[in-house]
Amino acid sequence: MYGFMGKILVIDLTSRTTTILEKSETFYKTYLGGSFLAAKLFADAIEDLEQPTPFAPANPIVFATGPLAGARVCGSTRVNVLSLSPETAGIFTSQGGGEFGPDIKRAGFDALVITGAAATPVYLDIQNDRVVFADAAALWGLDRRQAYDRLNANAPGNVSIATIGPAGENKVRHANIMFEPDHYAGRGGLGAVMGAKNLKAIRIGGDHPVVFKDAETVKAVNKTGATIFAASFEKNPGGFLGVLKTYGTFGLLLLNQDVGNLPVTNFNRAQVDDENFETAVSHAQIGETTVGRRNPCKGCYLGCKKKSAADLEHTALAEYESMALLGPNLGITDLAQAMEFSESCNLLGMDTISTGALISYLMDGFANGDLDEAKLGFAIRFGEGAKVRDLIRMIAYREGKIGNLLADGVDACRRVLGPAADRHLRFAKGMGLPAHLPRVKPGIGFGYLHGPNPGDHMKAEHDWIASSPGDLKAFNITATSDAFALDRVKVAVYRATQIYYAAMDSLSLCMFIFGPGNILGYDDIVKMVNAATGFNYSFEDLMRIGKQAVQLQRKLYCAFGGTDEDLLPYMETPIPDGPSAGNRISREDFATARDHYYTLWGWDTGDRP
Repeated sequence: MYGFMGKILVIDLTSRTTTILEKSETFYKTYLGGSFLAAKLFADAIEDLEQPTPFAPANPIVFATGPLAGARVCGSTRVNVLSLSPETAGIFTSQGGGEFGPDIKRAGFDALVITGAAATPVYLDIQNDRVVFADAAALWGLDRRQAYDRLNANAPGNVSIATIGPAGENKVRHANIMFEPDHYAGRGGLGAVMGAKNLKAIRIGGDHPVVFKDAETVKAVNKTGATIFAASFEKNPGGFLGVLKTYGTFGLLLLNQDVGNLPVTNFNRAQVDDENFETAVSHAQIGETTVGRRNPCKGCYLGCKKKSAADLEHTALAEYESMALLGPNLGITDLAQAMEFSESCNLLGMDTISTGALISYLMDGFANGDLDEAKLGFAIRFGEGAKVRDLIRMIAYREGKIGNLLADGVDACRRVLGPAADRHLRFAKGMGLPAHLPRVKPGIGFGYLHGPNPGDHMKAEHDWIASSPGDLKAFNITATSDAFALDRVKVAVYRATQIYYAAMDSLSLCMFIFGPGNILGYDDIVKMVNAATGFNYSFEDLMRIGKQAVQLQRKLYCAFGGTDEDLLPYMETPIPDGPSAGNRISREDFATARDHYYTLWGWDTGDRP
């Protein structure tokens, strides 16, 4: 078997036992890896059980790699993590970078399936076929970098480490998982699932070789990608990928500010009205204050991950989503403050997107008189950075009434605070919305409101592709659509790229590299996958796998009560000013789009496969 190890490691934390499942080549040819493999393993693990809840010991958490992991191919190191989400209560898949995925392979496995719950805090130490349930009492309570440093200091050789922070330990519903020092499975609250299992960390490594059918062709296609990217960067350094290479996703701050696609004061506006903000971002981008050296995933020629110039050893440069949701979205234009808030969330182990969405929901509610300070014992308004700093810690440690309430997520807030502040919600099924505005990108906005990964901006291509005939040709779509429209063409484009993204997620590949129209052509991707695995896939085969992956994940999402979200009221309100002034999503367009989406999928009116 090529590209796969042929084994799945199943770990029961309750009984402290392990089982190795051996899988056939036919199994891998069907499910590949990544999110599709994870969904299949999750479904198998719960098949004979009463439906678990997110914090139940029976809820499995799956870490799955792809067939190219270990090949040193740019963008192939991703790991997919799947479990029941404490935020949505349905299944959710989150993806992270670093070396954790390849090190699962080097340990001899294609995936880890972790069930049960330890009686006391533990970490898993996995070296090749040996699994140790190690005491984590001395790690419990440490922030994630402290825990990582301690586990890395006495590591037996080259390993990768996944950790949770205090937020995960305290089952904050939007807690996340850190890989290495600076990579994250950020969304869905899966760090809280680890916390509920008393699982502080996983340290994994090994020396099993990963064998590919035609390693030279894999290398050659990867080299082709590097050559294409180098030429593209030289020709257009200010393009999307050029910005990522030079500034990381931090560089998208200025780009989205310029076009009016930046969440400002709880998504109510789309551009910061402050020239000093643009100047500060520009200075940061040229390295005067912020951007330091590259910190790429191994083998990556893009290198979107950056180190902060302020502390090259320990601080990753904040990502666009973090800066936007914890900066302008909160009425804060001081970059240093936004970066501080991002780093605090990272150390404590919380998703920056949902943290920002929860805080801006409060701010908007207080600003409009819809929340009562006396009832909460706390009040916060746009621009109050000192209170944001305090509130981040209060959430992570469940301090006070407000900290405990926000830690339990937006649904708990609605039950306690009542419906008066509902108009300020920027959530989909409990997930805070990312920093790509639905009123500016209605296709992505449509996707936010639909399972199985609601509120996720990385499950389909963004709206630009709908007006690019060359990129749509491979998906058999000949018509085009305006970038700001939500029409039948846009829905068809969303569904087609949703399927494509699911195929790439099943390969555990990075969409900055393998996204449609980015670097490698579709034929090159197929050639690389076949060279790695020895399979004889066509592009249509990969799209078929992507379609099956979406259907399985959708089936699981619905099985746990998942439904699609209705159009949020604010999305109907036109953006008041700036370059995107007037943009909105009408309820009529949304209803038509949803009907067409269900028709294309063949789903019934209950939105079920």
